[in-house]
Amino acid sequence: MQAASTLTFRRPDIYRAAAAHKGVEATENAASESFRIMALDGCTDRCDTKKLDEAGIQADVSLMVTELGIEKTRPSDVNPEYIEKNYPGYKRSLN
Repeated sequence: MQAASTLTFRRPDIYRAAAAHKGVEATENAASESFRIMALDGCTDRCDTKKLDEAGIQADVSLMVTELGIEKTRPSDVNPEYIEKNYPGYKRSLN
């Protein structure tokens, strides 16, 4: 959630963050405002993707940060710059 929050803070015109454990209302609102949906999962449990599926929402882009070699910790050590640099195509797929 830290990475999503940082992206939202830096680019509110592009991103909205919604924590999977809090339900999908914020995601539904973002989708209704024509924002694209990116599922940012922290591990193979894929909680974010599962919550979207339960609500009948399909992510435009899915990313599991542990596949990038980022260890899941609390608080998250996911750095937004790392994702931008090391996940080629994620920006293109959001446009």
